[in-house]
This record gives sequence, structure tokens and C-alpha cells, in this order.
Amino acid sequence: MIIDRPISEVFLEAGLVTREELTEILAKREDTTEPLGDLLVRLNKITLKQKLRCEAVQMGVPFIDLTQIEIDPVASRCIPHAAAMRLLAIPLELSDVAATVAMARPLDLSAIDELVAMTGREIDPLLAAEEDVREAIFRSFGAYDDLGELVGDAILGADDKDVHIAVQEEEERPSQIVDIKETVEGAPIVKLANALLTKAISMRASDIHIEPNSRRVRIRLRIDGLLQEIMVIPKDLQHPLISRMKILGGMDIAERRVPQDGRCTLVSSQGEYDFRVSTYPSVHGETLVIRILDKHSAMIDLQRLGLSGKALARFPSVLNVPQGMIIVTGPTGSGKTTTLYAGIHHLNTVNRKIITIEDPVEYQLDGVTQANVNPRAGVTFATGLRAILRQDPDVLLVGEVRDAETAGIAIEAALTGHLVLTSLHANDAASALSRLLDMGIEPFLLASSVTTSVGQRLVRTICTKCIETYTPEEAVRQRLDLPGDREYVRGRGCEYCAKTGFRGRIGLYEILEVTGDIRRKILAGEHHSEIRRYAEEQGMESLRGDGRAKILDGITTAEEVLRATSEN
Repeated sequence: MIIDRPISEVFLEAGLVTREELTEILAKREDTTEPLGDLLVRLNKITLKQKLRCEAVQMGVPFIDLTQIEIDPVASRCIPHAAAMRLLAIPLELSDVAATVAMARPLDLSAIDELVAMTGREIDPLLAAEEDVREAIFRSFGAYDDLGELVGDAILGADDKDVHIAVQEEEERPSQIVDIKETVEGAPIVKLANALLTKAISMRASDIHIEPNSRRVRIRLRIDGLLQEIMVIPKDLQHPLISRMKILGGMDIAERRVPQDGRCTLVSSQGEYDFRVSTYPSVHGETLVIRILDKHSAMIDLQRLGLSGKALARFPSVLNVPQGMIIVTGPTGSGKTTTLYAGIHHLNTVNRKIITIEDPVEYQLDGVTQANVNPRAGVTFATGLRAILRQDPDVLLVGEVRDAETAGIAIEAALTGHLVLTSLHANDAASALSRLLDMGIEPFLLASSVTTSVGQRLVRTICTKCIETYTPEEAVRQRLDLPGDREYVRGRGCEYCAKTGFRGRIGLYEILEVTGDIRRKILAGEHHSEIRRYAEEQGMESLRGDGRAKILDGITTAEEVLRATSEN
């Protein structure tokens, strides 16, 4: 019931403005139709939440800040996702006779009548900010109407025998190639799993994280390198959903106490994708991560990697040397494998024999002999590399140098007339050389074999649909040595980029060529920081230098480069 008093009195009673300020503001306003609360917010006299609290007092309904509470997925999904979005309402609590519902328009009687019909309960409306209601619906249902509806269907059918029958049938199938078009009419949990996979693909996710806790299950996607929560599902769906994913990966659904790994191929209207599934037993049940591999994304040329300037000019000639070792280094998730595949793609001609040993083979390349490591069968990087050398290769790709034995054999191959491409975990191009020395490689072997060390990182690129100018903070500009007399650009955030301001990623690179002087420094035992300093004096562009150039070109932001790089 609306309290019969003007909103101005409520603002005055709350002490947000004085009567003199209010009189002055009303005298100066030009648009007399603009609501007083909106006017005060626009003039920065009050905040949006303060305005809503006062409007709630006037309406006679409580105000709730949805950002400060945890949404119960069972309660929130007692109405369909489409209805929640249309009515801008989300149920927060259910009892036998009533439902507490946060609404952007709590006095909309027709909306309340619809909620009564859908829930079968009396409605206790609360006022909430419209943006907060939309965000709460997003957190509860996910970004897509159909996915939210499937969650609701799965909740209703979680205890049905059809779910267990479908799981058992899938368990007996030996095939690990899943055709989504053939399984869209399955049990609710099957349809939910398929929809989650296809939506992750459409959102350009690289990983799906299914993470149980004590009361719910959180689902997050890694998009452009950062995790984003897309929805939470009730605890009741934890075991059916994870079991379904384990079946797709060819894993044992009865074993929940030890980690497992599996894989499958998904065929859908969006193309063909490989999925790597892994589980890890936590105190609240198995957590599951699915790595998504697009079979076509490895077909990338050197320009699209992000190489520019000196790096783009030098890298092709570095790859065309007849023998030696090229190391690509960086932390996990920095794009090392993509760079290696781009190099192999550049070298893949009819007159070259190219063989790889990987863990695992992520993308299949025509004209290249590829193999996986298989520790159970005794095939490690070291044993696989020995076998490769008997196959008369010209170019070898070793997925990763992890130990001294593998490093030693790779260096031996590089010294005996082969071109070896590999990756190594290190902070930058220069420290990769020290990493090999720490593994026990003799300095004279290292200096004679390694021709190039490439350091890299990935940064998100600015969304082209919502680009705007801005000025980075002074401290940020100083750390990157950016000029202060110019404007910079960033993404404002739109539907195309999921409100992040970024869409896609690009590489930052530094290329350290092992020249005669650097070989002498390696033999003299100089620290990698000295080698790095000398290389930069001779013209090597650092990761931050490459990032600085991409900021000035409007490709990424200063804050993103600082996030991805560290002082070396």
C-alpha cells in the first residue's frame, strides 16, 4: 500500500538533503517531468540505492540489496527464466503459503497476479534495483533462456527413473563421439549437459568448471583467459550432471574417490570439438573441469598470433633455420601451444618431415605425424623422442621439456641436424636458458643448441563494438612509460562482449636470439638478468614493450598489459 505523502518528504526525513537544497534544486530544474529521485541521483546528491530505499518507504514495501545476499537456486527457479526476465522479479524464499519475491516494480498488480498463478502462493514483494534483479536472474539461471529452462526441467526430473535409465544406456555405449543432434530428445539431465557444452562453445569458452560446495553447484566458464560465473544449480543436480559428463568422457561413474581423466569429441551444428574432461575429489564432491579444443583454431598464421614490428620480421627467419632448438616459454595458459602449432603450420611443406610428441595432441594437423605420450605404455617425452629420431625427421615438436632427460635428448637432436620446437615453463625468454641450466644441461651444450627463446603472454583485446576513449591513471601510465598527452581507448561493455569491454585475445612476445655474444655470456655463467639486459640493449623488445605498442595502437588497455606482465 502506497503511503500518501510526497517522495520529497521521505528524502528530507531520511536526512539525504536539506529543505534549502531541495528548494534550490527544484527551482533550477529544467525538465519538470523528471522524477525527483532521478534528478537527485543525476546531480550526485544521493546514490541509486538511497533513492530506492526512500521509494520503498513511500511504497510501504521493504527494500533489499540483492548484491549482499546469496540467491537460493531452488527458490529462484520456481518460476521460468523467461517470466523472471519479463516481470523483472526473482523469488528469494518459499514457504508453504507465501513466496518472498524481489521485484523492480513491486506495485505492478498484474505481475503479482502472474507470480501467484505460477507459484501457487501469496506474494510478499520487495523492492530491488532493476540492474540487481537482472544480475540475480543471470547468476541463478545463466545467460540463456533455454539453458535456464533446461535446469528447471532437470530439477523436476532429477528423481525420475528416466534419468538413471539414460545414464545406464550411455554407460554401455563404447563410442566417445557425441552427436548433439542425436541426443537433443533425451532425459532432462542429458539435455542440460548438451546445452551447457554448446553454450560454452557459443560463448568462446576455453574451459567449463563445475564446482560443488555445501549447498549448491557453481558453473563457471573461462572466457578470454578469465573465469566468469554463468549460473548456479541446485545440489540435487550435482551427481546426475557430473555423472553425465563423466560418461561422455569415457570415465568410471562409480569411482568418486580418485581423480580421473577422459576425453570425447562433440559434433554439433557449430562444428567439431574435442573435450578433455578431468575430475578431482573435493570435500563437497567431485569438481569437474572440461577443456574445450576447437579443431580448427590451430590453423593460425604468424600475423594473427599478435607478432608485430621486429618480432614479426624476425620470427619467420628464426623458424627457417635448418637446425637448432627454438623454445617458447611462459606460464600455463599463455598460448605456448598455439605459437608452436603456428610455427609448425609455417614449416609444413612437402619437402619436410615433421613429427611431434605431445601430452596430449590438442589439434590434428594434415601432413604432420603426431603422437601422444602414454606413461602407462612406457611412452614418455624422452622415450618418444628417442623413437622419433629413428624416423628420419627434419622438424621435431616436443610438447614440453619437463625433465633433464627430455631436455638432454632434445638438445642432442638439435645438435645433430634437426630443428626442435618445444615449450618450457619460465617467466621470460632469458630465464628459460637458466631453467635448462638448472635441469643439469651443460652450458656448452646449451650455447651450441638453442638458437631462439620466445617469451609470451596473452592479453584481452578491446571490444570493437563499444570502444570509448579514456585516460588511464597516472600510476598506470608511469609504470608502462606511456605518454600523458594523448587519449587511450577501452571497451565500455556491451552485449557483444558480455559487458566485459573485451573480446578475444592476442599475444605479447619477446624474441631473444642467441647470438655469439649471448653464447659467450652463457659459457661465462652470467645471470639471466644480465643476458636479458644485454638483449634489450641490442634491440630485443620486451613483453611490456610489445604491450606498450599494442596499447598505443588501440588493441588492448594499459590495465590489461599490467595484469598480464610482471616486472622482470
